[in-house]
Amino acid sequence: MPSRTVRYARYSPRQRRRRLLAERSVRFPNDVLFLDHIRQGDLEQVGRFIRARKVALDTIHPSGLAALHEAVLSGNLECVKLLVKYGADIHQRSQEPVVPPGRSRCYMGPC
Repeated sequence: MPSRTVRYARYSPRQRRRRLLAERSVRFPNDVLFLDHIRQGDLEQVGRFIRARKVALDTIHPSGLAALHEAVLSGNLECVKLLVKYGADIHQRSQEPVVPPGRSRCYMGPC
């Protein structure tokens, strides 16, 4: 197998660098990026993902929560309003029950 220098010999140094970086880049699924934007409260990006139909609002993510649940837990009311405006189901349940922070100690064992 030829080395990388031989493989990229016909490219300029700038093009070579770009190609090497492209091979090493990490790509995250749209759902992961969408939840990250929700947690950060980036309304512009959340709106773009929804309008471009890159994500489904009713999907239960690996965390066991839907996008609306993540927005509520992050405390971002504007993000919650945006998700509801675009059709997020306000009656959707998570996979596991979410315990309010004040009750978490009693939930896990004797108080």
